[in-house]
Amino acid sequence: MNIQTVTFQDFSFINVISPGKLELKYLKNNYGFDTLHLDDYINKIQTPKVETFKNYSLIVLDFPYFSANGAQPVLKTDEKTNKPFLENLLEIPKSTLPQFPSSEKRRRILSTQVDFFLGKNYLVVLHEGFLTPINDIFTNCQKTMQNRREYLSDGPVFLAYRIIDSLVDSCFPVVNEISSSIDKIDRELENVHYKKTIENISITRRNIVFFSTMIKPIIPLFRQLEEGKHKELNGSMEPFWGNVLDHLQKIWERLEDSRELIEGISLSNESILSFKNNEIVRFLTVITSISFPFVIVNNLYSMNIAGLPYSQHPWIVWVLFGIIFTAGVGIIVYFKARDWI
Repeated sequence: MNIQTVTFQDFSFINVISPGKLELKYLKNNYGFDTLHLDDYINKIQTPKVETFKNYSLIVLDFPYFSANGAQPVLKTDEKTNKPFLENLLEIPKSTLPQFPSSEKRRRILSTQVDFFLGKNYLVVLHEGFLTPINDIFTNCQKTMQNRREYLSDGPVFLAYRIIDSLVDSCFPVVNEISSSIDKIDRELENVHYKKTIENISITRRNIVFFSTMIKPIIPLFRQLEEGKHKELNGSMEPFWGNVLDHLQKIWERLEDSRELIEGISLSNESILSFKNNEIVRFLTVITSISFPFVIVNNLYSMNIAGLPYSQHPWIVWVLFGIIFTAGVGIIVYFKARDWI
């Protein structure tokens, strides 16, 4: 089974990465977790929440991570039936998740869910393995007794706080990358690669909105924890939850600043494109006006009408055609030099 456990005194830290059929059955039988909670984790239909029950408390949170190709994580399936493990275990239909195009090569922010089951003498963490702080803390606890004493001696609530605090702090590099992307877009406005700039603006705006939708529902949860509305998770932990809330609010403020900045850059880019289009229209108007006499001459000498001046000298017609062709080539070269085509 893919269940890792580290113990200090009578307290156990259980790390479960990408749980499958055996892992979920083990957790249900040995810890008495509600079947619906396990099902909700697999189907990713839970919203961030904090709930307390008779034997354990449940904290559900979403956190961001960057995907290089925009692909969503794939759920484990049973080799025999090709169905999700929990669907076979509980016979509950699987909900479908939105998929990003596999051809997308740019870095998009995706979300991954983490479930914390807090009991009297244990903490069970279910996650997909995309968030390194969870595995780092678990590995540190495995290494030395001193680390186990540091992380596990104060019980499951404090350990859950340490993990959540690390996960929240890991959001700051994501915010920093968004800021770097905005700076890069701002520099790209000085160049002529407008197609690339528009694409970067679109992806960055999408990342900011996607990130904001993850952070927004989490903030009220930690405000409730700071205010002591969950007795099993509060007590002496209220100041610590307030620390997490402070970090979340800072992330939210930076996202709002980034949103305003990218909107301003987007408007600037649209103004530049509008000016460029006006310049192209103005140039085409001038060219049309200049070429109008040549068009008339070309139309006249293309018709079979007797008595046209110089009609008995065909070479003049070819000269006119040569002038028109040269002008057309010149226009194309000019467009290419200005990066308009």
